[in-house]
Amino acid sequence: MESVKKNSLLLVGSIIAFVLMGAGQSLMGPALPEFRHIFTLSVASASMAVTAQWVGALLGVIALFFGGQRDWTRVAFGLLVVGAALMAWQINWPITLLGSLAFGAGYGASLALINSRLLQSFERAGPSMVSLVNALFGGGAIVAPLVFVALARNPKLCFGILAVGLILPFLLSFLFPPQRVAEKSTEKKRANHISLPTLLIGASGTAVEACLIGLGPVILVSAHFSDSAAASALSLFFAFFLGGRILLSFIGHRLPTAPMLIGGFFGSAVLLACAGSGIYPTLTYPVAGLFIGSIFPNFFVFGSNRMGKDAKTGSIIVTAALAGGVTGPLIVGQVVAAMPPLTPFWLLAGYSAVVALCALRVLRNPRNAEIAVQQN
Repeated sequence: MESVKKNSLLLVGSIIAFVLMGAGQSLMGPALPEFRHIFTLSVASASMAVTAQWVGALLGVIALFFGGQRDWTRVAFGLLVVGAALMAWQINWPITLLGSLAFGAGYGASLALINSRLLQSFERAGPSMVSLVNALFGGGAIVAPLVFVALARNPKLCFGILAVGLILPFLLSFLFPPQRVAEKSTEKKRANHISLPTLLIGASGTAVEACLIGLGPVILVSAHFSDSAAASALSLFFAFFLGGRILLSFIGHRLPTAPMLIGGFFGSAVLLACAGSGIYPTLTYPVAGLFIGSIFPNFFVFGSNRMGKDAKTGSIIVTAALAGGVTGPLIVGQVVAAMPPLTPFWLLAGYSAVVALCALRVLRNPRNAEIAVQQN
């Protein structure tokens, strides 16, 4: 395919960056106990590293929104390198927190920039490329904790390797082909139209995703499943999650995005209802990852088609996703303990079903629907 050959360096650099971004994000969990020991911190103080990363991600996409139409990819990748290096050096706790903040800013900006650029550069194959790169992000997130354990739980070594690895996509970013200038007559018009319903739908998807990742094992343990069974269910959830995004990389450019987006919510609702009803929850909850994993890539593609494919629009889309990822667990986490066992799965199932039904209204308006099926 001509677009693949023309943008091969962009694809390779994006894949490496996203794999390592996923690794960096997932390393924070197992690294926190080590940070507590190294810097003599309380649990609350150590957890600030995770908070700093999410705050940095929000700051990154907000800065990108006000950054104009310049290509900020090198800056975003540079922040990833600097952030990982500061966490590896472990000079003191404030510097380590600054590293987490910088890494988060690079992560948020890269998420918006690269997804927008892939969608624009690969044209009809863009949706599949977005799905592929985001799937590999999940692969990095799965492997990194295993590597952390294999390297004797050494955060200095792990974040050091991460920083060195991120230098490669940073250097490749200088060789990326120049961004194609979008047609002003259509793209500018779309970019000026912010669709709040679309953003709310996407935020809802990441809210459910974050709840299932962060609270899924807690819900299972509260229903008297063992810790090991809950951990195994979460690992299986990530496997199906990754599988959903890989599958989307093959079909994303062949089918309209809106039906797939709605199907992700409906499929999740059915499986979570089964888990909430006690129907093999250690299996039905993980299989829901197959549908949940498809929501963000489809949301990004659909939102870009509606509002514009530039980096500024991408930053708005990612901001909505991050907002959902932060607020979802914050709200649901307050009610989990007060609900009967497995009932939180019903809560998430019902919410997913309501969002899917509301999203069906998008298809009724021809202006909002994707009329032509994208083909390879």
